[in-house]
Amino acid sequence: MVSVLLIANPASGKYKQSKIDRILSLLKKKSDNVEVALTEYRGHAEIIAKESAADVIIAAGGDGMINETARGVVGTNKYFYALPLGTINVFCKEYGIGRNPYKAVEKLDFKNFKKIPVGYVGDKLFLLMAGFGFDAHVVKKVERHGVTFRPLKTAIHFMYGFPAFFSDKYNKINLYKTGKNYGFYHGVFAVAASYAGTYKLGKIDENLINAFLVQRKGRFALFNAFASLFFRFGFNGTHISSNYFKVDGVGFCQLDGEYVDLDSQSNYISFKKDAINFLSPKKIN
Repeated sequence: MVSVLLIANPASGKYKQSKIDRILSLLKKKSDNVEVALTEYRGHAEIIAKESAADVIIAAGGDGMINETARGVVGTNKYFYALPLGTINVFCKEYGIGRNPYKAVEKLDFKNFKKIPVGYVGDKLFLLMAGFGFDAHVVKKVERHGVTFRPLKTAIHFMYGFPAFFSDKYNKINLYKTGKNYGFYHGVFAVAASYAGTYKLGKIDENLINAFLVQRKGRFALFNAFASLFFRFGFNGTHISSNYFKVDGVGFCQLDGEYVDLDSQSNYISFKKDAINFLSPKKIN
């Protein structure tokens, strides 16, 4: 019998006990051994996932919650799945789970899994991408504003994008790949193909970290790179890939859409292939 642990965040803007009850009812049609654990603080999901003896760990929340739970599953024999109960849920979109939590339960298939990669900035994990420069500045402003309501949060991203574009100062960041220096001002480091689950960054190497860089200083270079992305032409900048990079000269970034302070101004960005046993969602009508 497959044992399942559902981890949920009661402080999430989309959390409702009625939703959890319905999800549990649907899960119990797939397994007789289902339990739920509620997080009490930031980072708690990682601890719960690590300490659980369940075969399947399911994160019910947003991308931050999913990232936390993944940190407790990575490198183990446990199976991982996610249900979209957050603001945007880019991971669920990227991996075919969708935005409806009840349909996501229907898609859950214990017999179908694949190994998925993760990236790291230092010892901090990301499932999709890490962002530096403009990308990180916008996320920092939004998170400090504390907005959780999806339509408003989307509007806040645009609202804070303007001062980040026109007013924020961006220092040059040094990126090293096998000894070669690529100076840049804005960058996205991706193990996923899409930015925000919607915009294709470009052709990527699925077995490496893909770095998309704005190497020129100034607003025009920044606008040129991201405007091309948002108009669905792909990221207009330098694209390089590697198993690891070293970055110098930056103290914070965004990981999977969450603002993160870094422990040092110098960090390695690394790649781990086949890091998580992910239960691939089956297709339903």
